Amino acid sequence: MITASEITVAFGEKPLYENVSLRLTAGNCYGFIGANGCGKTTFIKVLSGEMEQNAGTVTLDPGMRMATLKQNQFGYEDQKVMDVVLQGYEEVWQLQLDMDALYAKEDFSDADGEKVAKLQERYDELDGYSQESNAAEVLTNLGVSPDVHNSAMSEIDATLKVRVLLAQVIFSRPDVLLLDEPTNNLDIETIAWLEKFLADYEGCIAVVSHDRHFLNRVCTHVCDVDFQTIRTFVGNWDVYAASEALARAQRSKEKARVDKQVEKLKSFVQRFKANASRSKQATSRMKQIDALGSQQVLPSSRVAPRINFKQERESGQDIIKAEGLSFKYDDGPEICNDLDLRLEKGERLAIVGRNGIGKTSIIKLLNNELTPQAGSVTLGGTIKVGYFPQDSRHLFEKDIDIVTWLQQFTDNQDINNMRAMLGRMLFSGDDVKKSVTVLSGGEKVRCLMSMLMLQEANLLILDEPTNHLDLESIEALQEALEEFKGSIIFVSHDREFVDHVASRALVMTDEEGIVDWRGTYSEYRDSKGLD
Repeated sequence: MITASEITVAFGEKPLYENVSLRLTAGNCYGFIGANGCGKTTFIKVLSGEMEQNAGTVTLDPGMRMATLKQNQFGYEDQKVMDVVLQGYEEVWQLQLDMDALYAKEDFSDADGEKVAKLQERYDELDGYSQESNAAEVLTNLGVSPDVHNSAMSEIDATLKVRVLLAQVIFSRPDVLLLDEPTNNLDIETIAWLEKFLADYEGCIAVVSHDRHFLNRVCTHVCDVDFQTIRTFVGNWDVYAASEALARAQRSKEKARVDKQVEKLKSFVQRFKANASRSKQATSRMKQIDALGSQQVLPSSRVAPRINFKQERESGQDIIKAEGLSFKYDDGPEICNDLDLRLEKGERLAIVGRNGIGKTSIIKLLNNELTPQAGSVTLGGTIKVGYFPQDSRHLFEKDIDIVTWLQQFTDNQDINNMRAMLGRMLFSGDDVKKSVTVLSGGEKVRCLMSMLMLQEANLLILDEPTNHLDLESIEALQEALEEFKGSIIFVSHDREFVDHVASRALVMTDEEGIVDWRGTYSEYRDSKGLD
């Protein structure tokens, strides 16, 4: 359906990839993965024509229709939600505009009538009259309720705008779908619907995602953006991960063999380069060293942080207790009513539910950031809390460097210790001198993880900690939390992360209220027949 031939993209002298050729075909979903900054989004932009490559060509098969998920969520503020979605089928939308313009003419002529008839014929061929109902169904499935379908985009919040743009690109089922991070700002239920939609899709899909569960559910191929190229693997994320683990071990073994051979040759050259009788042999060995040097494996763009949460002291059995907890915002929905919750030593509680249902509010109530209308929250006497807020903007407002920023959150003012901690979180050299006001989302998350590690808390309260992280960082965080000996309360929409970290789930539902499930979230979904 779409072919990329010998694509090269470089920024300045640094190539992202060189001479990449891919053929994406119908019925397949290609998941593009790689470290932040490796060029995944860039390649999607090259495929869509939004960005021009340095060399190579992109060809869409004749008659094929392509759609790309837009990121300009504030680009339609004066338009109705439904109209924004309908614009995703460009030809049908333009036909409707042309017919409306002709019907609006005061001097409507016979010639205009003939034009309308031709437009109408094409409109019928494209099933134009079904498009609004199709758009409404997709919007509703994506969590945009019918009561806002005719609202202006300026009247809905940012998370809904993202869903509207996703509906725009998928509702008309184009032949080729290009999706960059489509699960951003979606809750678990909406992601589950999207997974099923894409798994059943008959066209061709190229998707960038850091969500491993999503990649497992939708992908037939994985495209690994690394080593200045793009390698394609048949299978989903799990198949790729197993294959790549073997390949990585082989590359490491091969590199060790080459390095050992180079050292032997260098030793020979050093011993005999001044020996006239053996100078030719030394020269020959130097050529071999050059040849072996050209075989060195390109360094991977993947670098995982080294996260390790320790407790300053072990907690007692009682971690946190909520009794009769009730909370409601003024003129807003009820978040909880007479909620009782007790967390004991070593438990890992995931708070899950749709967007807007109040998960962050529960986190803030348990962390005593919000005052309930009734009830109380009590921490155990031995508890020290480490808190990761979903909205951390207030922590990064001061124009100070990263080391100075980190000093605010620990009694241990050893600069070398802080630099070592930041180095583990991939801040090296002069990176630590950067002002925290200019950090990217991923860099801010790594700062917050450094803060948590230094605090050595025995209760971690984490609100969406995987936002802005690449796959390697998410896996590193997951492993660190699995190994953590303390207790955890967290919110996440990453199913793989929830399934591996949580031993218990607080499920917030519209139908049953808050369900305290004493088991894994996957077990809860199985009990409800949701997967």
